[in-house]
Amino acid sequence: PTAEPTSTTSTNGTVAVQNGSGESGVAAAAAAILRDSGFSIATTGNADNFEYTNVTIQVKNSKKSILPDLKEALSKDYTIDKTSTDLAESSSYDALVIIGK
Repeated sequence: PTAEPTSTTSTNGTVAVQNGSGESGVAAAAAAILRDSGFSIATTGNADNFEYTNVTIQVKNSKKSILPDLKEALSKDYTIDKTSTDLAESSSYDALVIIGK
């Protein structure tokens, strides 16, 4: 049987996952990991370039409490390179995750 989602699902926030490596499918794979960890996926797509290394995470300052959960969810499969709390508060999602090479 599959486990029921925990009550923390709605508090984890929405995440945009972007491919910063140019390798097909990396954003979808990371989105699946985050979804399994209780995050809502706002969008997946390509980053502004394909020169990223490792993983970059940006969160809204008002949502900085989700940063440890994001790092924990991704660190099993990825190397976290940079994190920041400077995502624009006007952004339609709470966090941006860019998967690099």
